[in-house]
Amino acid sequence: MSTKAALFALCACVAWTASARADDSSGPTVSLSLAQAVSLGLAGNLTYRSAQADEEAARARVIQAGAGKVPSADASYTYVHAQNAASFSIPVPGPGGVTFKSFPFSSKDVNSVNATLQYALYTGGAVGAAIGQAASSLAASESQLAATRSTVVRDTTNAYFQLIQARRSSAIAAEAAAVAARNVATANELFRAGSAARADLLKQQLSLANSQVSAITAANAAALANADLANLLDINPGSTIIPTETLSEERQAFSLAELLGRAESRRPEVAASEDAVAIAQQAIESARAGRLPAVALSVQEGSTKPNFVNVPQPQLSETLAATWRLFDGGLTRGKIAEASAQLDKARINVRQIANSVDLEVRQSYLNYVAAGAQVSAARTAQTSADENLRVSRVRFAAGVGTSLELADALLADTTARTQYVGALANLRVTLATLQRAAAL
Repeated sequence: MSTKAALFALCACVAWTASARADDSSGPTVSLSLAQAVSLGLAGNLTYRSAQADEEAARARVIQAGAGKVPSADASYTYVHAQNAASFSIPVPGPGGVTFKSFPFSSKDVNSVNATLQYALYTGGAVGAAIGQAASSLAASESQLAATRSTVVRDTTNAYFQLIQARRSSAIAAEAAAVAARNVATANELFRAGSAARADLLKQQLSLANSQVSAITAANAAALANADLANLLDINPGSTIIPTETLSEERQAFSLAELLGRAESRRPEVAASEDAVAIAQQAIESARAGRLPAVALSVQEGSTKPNFVNVPQPQLSETLAATWRLFDGGLTRGKIAEASAQLDKARINVRQIANSVDLEVRQSYLNYVAAGAQVSAARTAQTSADENLRVSRVRFAAGVGTSLELADALLADTTARTQYVGALANLRVTLATLQRAAAL
């Protein structure tokens, strides 16, 4: 392969990558900061929107449960039309003999108006238990919404910085291919001058081919990362997303003890598990209400017109009713036993969630600390690899270095630079994971 051929292959590789991007990017170019990406992620995430609907439904159930504490009023109106009015006849003597005279005692059209006021004076604790269950359910829904939001923020942040990493890695791979092409040109000149063997030229051509394949693979990975983030944000899949954030080595200092304490007190999952215990306790109270009497007061006002004397006659009545179920075949006892078992399960779940959160915080903290150390190590490795590549190119151009040495130096430098970018991105990803775990 000549120098012109190597350069032509590199140009073809770059052109193919640009063409693929042009074909895939049918949508607009969108510049997004991390905050903007998170906002879009929250607005378009179906799971988060579903959790919002659950919270609204739980809030409505609180209103429903509270209705049992206040009186209820009903009003009704009835209109009845009869084809024939009821009547009775009596004999009436007259000059021509006895005749029968009809006297109606009902109307063909009857209007009735009724109003009823009902109030549950005592329910055995059923109403209070229902209100407590609804309130605890609302708190659990709010905690679940907060947990879902934290998850969306974490996933969006991860995808955002993974796109940055993929773009940087693609640029590094393309630059490595360009360096490999220049190495082929240098090897070809040395081969023509008789200072290098044909094997040296072939080695550099092979290195160029490998670099071109790596550049294509990296460009494809960047396109996939762009598509993944677009899908997560629920925007045009063909959009080209330009992240405005940068990768940096900036680190934050955390105390593991403080993180554990914060997670224990503020993690939504922990709060939701504790709310589940409260719900189970209220369910027991609701079940026990089946053993107690219920007392209700009812006041009813009704009038019908016309009546026998064709004038409205209001009828006010008051009813005080007490109901006590003396035997239900074990239904109430079974409900109490079921609710007690659910309470035990809820308490066990609290411990499981607490242990899980504790482990998650520890893992996230250690991963973040390790990510910081990896950044320092990767930076040192990149600095060393850059210098090694520079020296190898000088040695090869002077005819004192081998093609194998140069190819290895190029590969090592590309790997080191890619690993450094990956370490920077991983630092931000592990930070987002730690923030999610500790409810920061």
